[in-house]
Amino acid sequence: MAMDKLRLDTAAIFGVSVILMALKPLLLFLTGDAGDKLSKAPVTLPPEYFQLVVESIKAVVCTAALSGQRLAGVPAPVWNGWLHTSSFALPAAVYLVMNILTVHAARMLPPPTMQLVASVKILFTAVMSWLLMARQLHRRQWLAMVCLTFGVAIGGRAAGASANASSDRELPEAPVLGIVIMLINCALSAFGGVCTEMALKARSSGNLSIFATNLHMAAHSLLMNGAALALWLPAELPQWDQLSRTDLLALGNEAMNGILISLLMRRIDSIAKNYAFGASIFMTAGLSALFLDYRPPPQYYLGAGLTVMSMAMYANGGGGQQVAPAGKVQPKDPKLRE
Repeated sequence: MAMDKLRLDTAAIFGVSVILMALKPLLLFLTGDAGDKLSKAPVTLPPEYFQLVVESIKAVVCTAALSGQRLAGVPAPVWNGWLHTSSFALPAAVYLVMNILTVHAARMLPPPTMQLVASVKILFTAVMSWLLMARQLHRRQWLAMVCLTFGVAIGGRAAGASANASSDRELPEAPVLGIVIMLINCALSAFGGVCTEMALKARSSGNLSIFATNLHMAAHSLLMNGAALALWLPAELPQWDQLSRTDLLALGNEAMNGILISLLMRRIDSIAKNYAFGASIFMTAGLSALFLDYRPPPQYYLGAGLTVMSMAMYANGGGGQQVAPAGKVQPKDPKLRE
């Protein structure tokens, strides 16, 4: 019964993560120069300040959740020493750079194109998991990830190619710089995702909730981002008094997305996070149809079919592997598992 509830909760988290991931490129696009022409709102937050506000929201949400737990009499430990919190410094730094670059790229690229290029992170993550965590993937799981990449690529390519053809609003063409930034981000995302998963599943994090671990991540990000802004002030300053509803939605979506992704990685793994991303690309195309007058072509459905098939292949290709809870390591021999 408890296991069924855990699976149901994980499925719900996965579903909400897909929705938030799908909203991300569209909202970020609408907060930039290109989106300005569609949303009629001025660009108010440069990427560095955007990420500073996102991490501040995360810190406030996590602090409020931990405070609520303590008021309810539920144990909510936060601090396990300097050595423990230092394990979050590297992934926080990687994600900080990656997220700032993502905002830059998302404001350059049409949402479907951004999702297409970002799909490369799936294979990067598998390789990083194999190198850094010695995670053994079955042949069918490797094939599933290749199949997913092809599916997302086909669906995303069709989405990007037909954006201007099927829309009365002219979307910007994908600049080379935006594509290069997203390819760099794929490598950063893979490295940061695996480092974060290692920190979240470490024994020293076993007694901490996802809000406590995210508070550590947010604190490191705020310190590094704040120091960088103090030493090097960007030429473009934020216009705090002109924040639009789109800006606020993008900030809230980004903050909650980060918390849910961490929860997903803690319960499953960083590859599962990328499968949520793979599913989100098609929802992004649907949202683009609603807000940017985009209509998906037939190739889109071929990509969707490959994606669904790859998810089934990955789920059934693990050879009965079980996911260890945070702070515990499952023995390889099934007879010795808890």
